[in-house]
Amino acid sequence: MAASSSHATAQDKGKSPAIAPPAPPVLRILNQVNDEVIDDARLQANDTKILILFTIGTDTHCFLRPIESLKRANKKLSFFPSAEGEDLLINQAFNISHFINKKPFRNNPKINPRGYDFSAWYQRLEPTKSADWGALGIQELLGLSHFTLTTIPWMIGAVTCFWNRMTNNFHLPCGMVGMSLLDVAAITGLLINSPDCTPNMQPEHQYTVVLTSSYSDFIAHNMGAESTDVIDDEHVAFLFYWLNAILFCSRSVQMSKLFLPLAALLHEGKVLNLAKLLLGHIFKELGQFVQCLRDNSIISTCGPLWLLQLWLNAIFEKFMTKPRVGGTDKQHIKDFRLADYKPNFSDTQTDEDRFWAVFSLFHSCKDFDNEDLDFAPFLR
Repeated sequence: MAASSSHATAQDKGKSPAIAPPAPPVLRILNQVNDEVIDDARLQANDTKILILFTIGTDTHCFLRPIESLKRANKKLSFFPSAEGEDLLINQAFNISHFINKKPFRNNPKINPRGYDFSAWYQRLEPTKSADWGALGIQELLGLSHFTLTTIPWMIGAVTCFWNRMTNNFHLPCGMVGMSLLDVAAITGLLINSPDCTPNMQPEHQYTVVLTSSYSDFIAHNMGAESTDVIDDEHVAFLFYWLNAILFCSRSVQMSKLFLPLAALLHEGKVLNLAKLLLGHIFKELGQFVQCLRDNSIISTCGPLWLLQLWLNAIFEKFMTKPRVGGTDKQHIKDFRLADYKPNFSDTQTDEDRFWAVFSLFHSCKDFDNEDLDFAPFLR
């Protein structure tokens, strides 16, 4: 279940409210079983049946943590701010053509750049590196990554209208919803309690990676020949390509050096919190979307929007056509079934119709326990 607040970024990042109030926020805990306010939050912070309240001045708001059912959340709706009066795109006129024209959405993972096959590279390394990937907690995500993951611009565009850059949540009439680290873990299999990756982390060794001007040339120059041993340099290059071109979908039209140290650290066995990095990149990209739409400027997307798309597929599962069980070679990957969901909104003929269908579902949502939308798709 997503974390929610009124003046704070994602709870999982541990930040204080993003406003400078007259007095520091006061954190309390409300037990949802008996509505008892617990003064000592430290002893109860991991309970799965609570709301964590905080006050700014005289206003009381809350973080929504994982709960037993959405009915309990609905009992506390007064604590959740609604979309009314928020600084959202729904409060202004803007051009939706950005999300009907797919050109700005060229940031899908580059699995087959000009004929060079990342899947073949993955299959070459998997027999010898599978145990290492498992120890790092990335084996499941690597397995997911060598299939094509795509985004649906009109669906992402419609929900972006409700995005609030201050709280990193979608503000709906019923309250706030959004991706959390728990959602990322459910979809990708990544660990969420691993150490954060910080700028001061440096690999212990130097590796020879051939940097080229294109993604296809990079694979051609760094992928080892068939029947040869996998050396350290090749493994670092493989992880570098995965991070840059597939996982985080760099905005650059060529390989960016930004992710090279991270690839080396992973190769050296450093277990890092990729889940936080992915979620932070999604927050950043949605914030840039909002800014570009407000300024009526050109949108050029990047970031792991494929992950946001998989989450949306789960939220809108009622409106998706699902593959038959066992009908795909991806079924062995947990929750990768979401990638095979196809939108099926009745009475829609064009992408513009579908945009407004998704928009209307969010705009009319007055209750967390909604019969059309599943806001806790991974609760079980």
